[in-house]
Amino acid sequence: MGIYQLSPREIYDTYMGDQDPAQVIQESRTDLATRLQVEEGLSQDDAYYAADQILAYARDQVGAQ
Repeated sequence: MGIYQLSPREIYDTYMGDQDPAQVIQESRTDLATRLQVEEGLSQDDAYYAADQILAYARDQVGAQ
């Protein structure tokens, strides 16, 4: 299944695991995308898409607390 078929939560769970969303939102989009490219082998487009979804999910989680 491609990254574009995953929900924001699935993307977060896949790449962030059990990291605290409050810590994740401290990272910039660029830093997070770069990390996904280096550590997970994602293409630049996929990494930026995943970073956007991860940050959106993390912000929702922090806002819900």
